[in-house]
Amino acid sequence: MPLDIQKSLQTIKDFKSLKIPAFADGNQDTFDYMVCNLYHRVCQAIKSFVILFENERYYDSFIIAGHCLEICAILSYIKDAPTSETCRKRYNKYLASSVFGRLKYNLELRDNLKTESSWNAVKSLLDIFKTVDTSIIKYNKNSEEAIKQLSKREGLNRDKIRVLNEYYSKVKVREYINAFIKSTSSFGGEEFNRFYEKYCNIKHGNMMTPGASFEHNPFDCFAEDGIMLILGIMYYLKDFKF
Repeated sequence: MPLDIQKSLQTIKDFKSLKIPAFADGNQDTFDYMVCNLYHRVCQAIKSFVILFENERYYDSFIIAGHCLEICAILSYIKDAPTSETCRKRYNKYLASSVFGRLKYNLELRDNLKTESSWNAVKSLLDIFKTVDTSIIKYNKNSEEAIKQLSKREGLNRDKIRVLNEYYSKVKVREYINAFIKSTSSFGGEEFNRFYEKYCNIKHGNMMTPGASFEHNPFDCFAEDGIMLILGIMYYLKDFKF
């Protein structure tokens, strides 16, 4: 039976997200904050999808749907682990991987840490990173030695980046996606895999290059898949609880 695009779009527009709890006094668990933050990001991506789709930006709306899938996969990776201990381990790996990326980005901005702004940014990130860095340390590598080298203000940033790459291995997005596919196997995990591979193919390709895409009609190529992907994510979220 063909998909009713307009009816499905209305279903997406009618989606009601959960109210995000307030984190006002600073005493809440950062794990709970991260889960709420990821959930909020998924819901905001769904809203962005609707805006783009209604403006006939089908290619862009599909990209947003794929981005929504990535965030939802991280959320599921952290929250849907079989035990609370595994949830914590996965949370630590995600946090360490996220801070790893920010550290690397900040170090790439300048040649060294002579300015106060660059040093303060890296130092603040290291304060977080060293609490969870062992969760992504490579086999036979020493976490204390890595943190010691990264904490030195003197020296070149490229050497610190080398230490990051030599000592640590951040979680790849595919690990999050695979975990999500497994947890949603009862209602279309393999379809999520197909959507993700299509999303990666177009995200990493230059669509402005002649011949980069052989899909001539953006509505036929992206509209239905985008709708189906968002509906699948909404199905996952329907029983979600903080």
